[in-house]
Amino acid sequence: MVDILIKNGLVLTFEKDALSGEILRNGAVAIRGSSIFEIGKSAELEAKYKNVPHVIDASDRIVMPGFIITHTHMPYVLGHNQPVDVSRLKSFWDMLQKMGWEWLEDITSGEGIYAATRYAAMKMLKSGTTTVCDLVEGPNALPGALKHSAQAVEEVGIRAQVGYEVTERIPGVSILEKLDRSMAEKGFEENLDFLSKYPAGGEGRIQGRLGVHTAYTNSSETLKESRNIADKHGCGIQIHIAEIPRDFLVEKYGKSAPMLLEELGLLGPDVVAAHCIDLSDEDLEILNRSRVNVAHTPMTNSLGGNGVARVPEMLDRGMNVSIGHDCFFTLDTAEYIRYAYLVHKAHNANPMLIPPFQALDLALGNAARALGMENKIGSLAPGKKADIIIINPDTPTPVTPGSVISYFTMTFLGKDVESVLVDGRLVVKKGYMTTVNEEEVKAACLEEAKILWKKNGIEV
Repeated sequence: MVDILIKNGLVLTFEKDALSGEILRNGAVAIRGSSIFEIGKSAELEAKYKNVPHVIDASDRIVMPGFIITHTHMPYVLGHNQPVDVSRLKSFWDMLQKMGWEWLEDITSGEGIYAATRYAAMKMLKSGTTTVCDLVEGPNALPGALKHSAQAVEEVGIRAQVGYEVTERIPGVSILEKLDRSMAEKGFEENLDFLSKYPAGGEGRIQGRLGVHTAYTNSSETLKESRNIADKHGCGIQIHIAEIPRDFLVEKYGKSAPMLLEELGLLGPDVVAAHCIDLSDEDLEILNRSRVNVAHTPMTNSLGGNGVARVPEMLDRGMNVSIGHDCFFTLDTAEYIRYAYLVHKAHNANPMLIPPFQALDLALGNAARALGMENKIGSLAPGKKADIIIINPDTPTPVTPGSVISYFTMTFLGKDVESVLVDGRLVVKKGYMTTVNEEEVKAACLEEAKILWKKNGIEV
């Protein structure tokens, strides 16, 4: 007996990856409970499974695994379009300290985290993202920041790994002037409390992943303690690496971030490292031999004027690269896939870099491996989680087994996503959320944005 049968679709399994994954015309996916039970031709599965409680006709539609984003800050949506004085931003350093910290993180409340996370999770689900790795930031929302995150994630129905950023940064004080390890201790306590409720591994839709801000906002003692906690709880680490000019770390420590983090023992295959932009050949080799997973954030890197990460070289070395977006811009993964597909061609004057299948892998199999969940998500296969999206393609040309991979870099938009399942539960049906009231979620987020903007002297 199965609970759901999706039939008559163009089924893309992406197992083991986009290039080798099976593509089935008139395909079907049978779901039992929270997992995929069987994949095959519609005629065969319809004959095999009678009286299925819920049948979804996916005729003229694409059926595939949901997208995975390996680096977000969902509460950041409260800062979208905030009419601040950008003339005060002369460099990435200004953007980080003012736009990121002073005007957003340091004035974010628990209620704001809850409202923004609900909105961001909802928008991502509606555009086909079924799993996120979220790094929550908000020192004045402690303790309890992650409680608000979990409540939002639970209600909306997305799958998530969540952690709070451990940092010694003091709100309102320049990190060049002073750091305070007691701030990091508060972050550790927040993560440990969350891990006690949402442990890593297992079958939980919400899991903890220890968050660490950066090498340059933490002492060696804090970074070593991060590794100890990750090892003890098996939760992995999410951290920003090399998102600022390399010289800053070299001036401060006499070595780059990868050099320092390797020396302290923090790096490893359970680390998701966001950005990874300004890297020397030696830095790149350190991340490679440590088997660090890179969360490529091409739009954020462009916003900060920080350059373009050496992703083609990383992929050539066999490094695992996935896609992230920081929640700075649109929450539509389609745009990040397309930008990652294009930017490296332009930057390197080489149209052969990052073919369509490789761009898709960044948001599917590679991302699943980055989160240590390759046996559960990232592709369609019996026994894996039923995290599935159904797309009604809006395209001027036929979508066939031979053209469908190119469709994702050429034409696909998140609005084409029609239905979404997470854990075998239909959370988006015909373009609308089934778990939350969309208008209420949007209105609540708008109100929290107004409260935050008012703290910056902006009246709406």
